[in-house]
Amino acid sequence: MLFRDVLSGVIHGELPAEKFSYTTTLNAPGSASFTIDLSPTLRHVTPYTVVAGGATALYVERDDRVVWSGLLWNTRPDYAAGTLELACEGWLSYYRSRHYHATTRFSGVDQAEIARSLLRHAANYGTGSNLGMIRFGDETHDVPRDRTYKQSERKPIGEAVEQLAAVSNGFDFSFTSEWDGRELWTWFRTHYPATGRERDITLEQGRSCDIPTATVGGTSVVTHAYAIGSGDGADQVAASAGTPSPIFPRLEAVDTYGDVKEFPTLLAKAEQRVRLGRAPILLPTIDLHPGGVGLDEFDLGDALTVIGGYGLVPIDGRFRITDVAVSVDENSAESISLTAAPREVFGTDE
Repeated sequence: MLFRDVLSGVIHGELPAEKFSYTTTLNAPGSASFTIDLSPTLRHVTPYTVVAGGATALYVERDDRVVWSGLLWNTRPDYAAGTLELACEGWLSYYRSRHYHATTRFSGVDQAEIARSLLRHAANYGTGSNLGMIRFGDETHDVPRDRTYKQSERKPIGEAVEQLAAVSNGFDFSFTSEWDGRELWTWFRTHYPATGRERDITLEQGRSCDIPTATVGGTSVVTHAYAIGSGDGADQVAASAGTPSPIFPRLEAVDTYGDVKEFPTLLAKAEQRVRLGRAPILLPTIDLHPGGVGLDEFDLGDALTVIGGYGLVPIDGRFRITDVAVSVDENSAESISLTAAPREVFGTDE
């Protein structure tokens, strides 16, 4: 596990951990927890190099590949046990703490470029803003959007990117750390369409995995959605979407977006709400068998086949990996657990 100073970019070296766990989550920060010696004997591990509050970045490497990276936010010393627990979150957590300090109107701009512009604003506004290890891709989606951000609103930038992605015909995004020669960069990349890569992998209960539990979310079912924007009375902008269901009674959702002024944006949000809520969502928890399918064979967001369950809740279909949790204990024993959602929830590639 590597650690570095966020402002200077200096990599201090290896940070030995007694045990650790990390979680990567689709379109979310993810988290990690590391337990280290409270009184390390290494010269480069000091109170001045392991600093909470987003000042220190940590990187988990596996076979020369960085599988998780993010920022150290909180620590918890256990003086009796002589250990220090480090609580971290992924890079998106930083941008949730940054705000948009300008008035900008994007008209017919590709959604990927809007997302990059928001993050670049965080890099350029104010002292201590430029995190030199962050890089941006140049991908485009051919999906133009209209967005307006007002200086007076001080919109959280991470939230703005998440909202931009979470509409009909939106996108996935990730912060991926990788080596380029002797430099360690973290790339912000967008992925479109937001349907995941199709992988020829089957996870079958009892053979390659265990499926100890699942959740079936019926309270999220929505047949008609209303998205309410800014304004009052006759000046208020709103949109709706939905069709009657042959199975479910009319179930409505009303969401308010006080900073949204464009009708197409609100319509896209309403359509997305209906699409995600068209049926109860089955979310199985999948524990991979040691020595079987491993982390090198798939990525977060990939689509694969899952077979398992029984009785009233069988599982057999294509699922996208929405969450990957890895833990390594004091004896270096590793366990990998996945959460997956039905592939059709995310639409089609067409």
